[in-house]
Amino acid sequence: MNIETRRRNLSRQQVIVRLLTGLGCIGAGIVLQAFDKPPRANAGESDATSAVADSRSSNEDGTSDPNSENASQKVGGSFQNQGYKDPREELTNEKQAFQTPFGQVVWKDVEKKVDFNENGAFVSYNGFKLKLTLQSNLQAALERTLAAQRNIAGAIVILESRTGRILAMAETKANASSPLVSDDSILTSARAPAASLMKIVTATASIEKSNLDPDQQISFRGGCGSLRNRNWLRDPQTDRQRMSFSHAFGSSCNTIFARLALYETGLASLRQYAEKYLFNRPIPSDLRIETSAALLPALEMATALEVGEAGAGFGSSKLSPVHAAMLSAASGNDGILMAPYLVEEAYDSTGRVVYSGAPLEISRIFTKRTADKMQRLMQETVLSGTSRRYFRRKGTARDRFEIGGKTGTLSDAEERGTLYTWFSGIAPLESPQNVAIGTVVASPKSWVVRASSLAQIGLAQYLKIERQERSKLQKITR
Repeated sequence: MNIETRRRNLSRQQVIVRLLTGLGCIGAGIVLQAFDKPPRANAGESDATSAVADSRSSNEDGTSDPNSENASQKVGGSFQNQGYKDPREELTNEKQAFQTPFGQVVWKDVEKKVDFNENGAFVSYNGFKLKLTLQSNLQAALERTLAAQRNIAGAIVILESRTGRILAMAETKANASSPLVSDDSILTSARAPAASLMKIVTATASIEKSNLDPDQQISFRGGCGSLRNRNWLRDPQTDRQRMSFSHAFGSSCNTIFARLALYETGLASLRQYAEKYLFNRPIPSDLRIETSAALLPALEMATALEVGEAGAGFGSSKLSPVHAAMLSAASGNDGILMAPYLVEEAYDSTGRVVYSGAPLEISRIFTKRTADKMQRLMQETVLSGTSRRYFRRKGTARDRFEIGGKTGTLSDAEERGTLYTWFSGIAPLESPQNVAIGTVVASPKSWVVRASSLAQIGLAQYLKIERQERSKLQKITR
């Protein structure tokens, strides 16, 4: 081979190497932009990734109706299958800021022992007499509501947004074989997948980082139910559907929330706000509450699809009903998250008060402006979104304009006959005295009971009791 021929061959090799290197850099840039910078509109992924989307994100019945709660998500695998390790430490009051003489209350040990009388709710615990924050009439109403249900497992908790004071909490284990049932209390256990309640995190991050407005129109394609055929990626030529941010939240539009995670927040911000909401963090309280987990993909390995799935609420995340109420409580308290507490006072054997409970601010998650926007998004769920038909019922029909929330609906990947539903909300909106509610239900698909239905009953009872109390006060002050 002569020198000239060798030079030509070497030149060709150099061109090929440079071309491959350039293509590799472009591909790396597209992937990295999914985390904190908007990816290119024409970014593509492999056919293998598309197959993952079709198998992991499809609707149970193939529906694309964004208002249909049958557009359910499936859990993307168990924690065990993904190498999950419970982040919870053995919680101590020294670490969690509630330094009480009685330790932390384990609800399963006291729930059947609480004595309600005209002076309040009382229980003996670890050698002390505790006066609890529970309201007897509201507690009784929730217990009656759940006792009337059959063949389900579920729980309801109502607390004050501005103080964290727990007003009532009740559960049912009528379906003893439900995966939601264990030896612990459903109320304080993080066993139910969080599903679309994770959209609260995505929405907050989108507002804080990109200043999105509730009325802002968002383009998309492929319907709202499933992530498939790369509909999580922008394409100006085929994105012919449009929906407002508020309606996307209220109707729980998976496609739009996948895009928000990709183009507005990035994976790093999703992780940041999940932790601000106390996912993967112990919850300060005088009540023993299992740590909620949100397993997000690793920054250095995640695909654009996985980032989108995280923003839409797919994948492995688990939450307790108490924590679910806290997610909405932050929006009801101008962006400030309060620690939930159950004990009002503790008395020693002589009757002396040795402890008094008080509100404890955990942190400010977001601004008041963001809180106002979040309330508008949550209102959409009740007025025209996934909960609209439930809150038009007796007891909340007149008050539904003052109620906001977020639903979650999914099938269990392992117990395929089980359907989980959530409702996290606040009422009355814009009131300094608003309360937050967290409701979860695990029911067989042959006997579906929605969390929205039970939340509607619970809030109707609360609003009724509040009106009665205000009426009494008005009569006394006249």
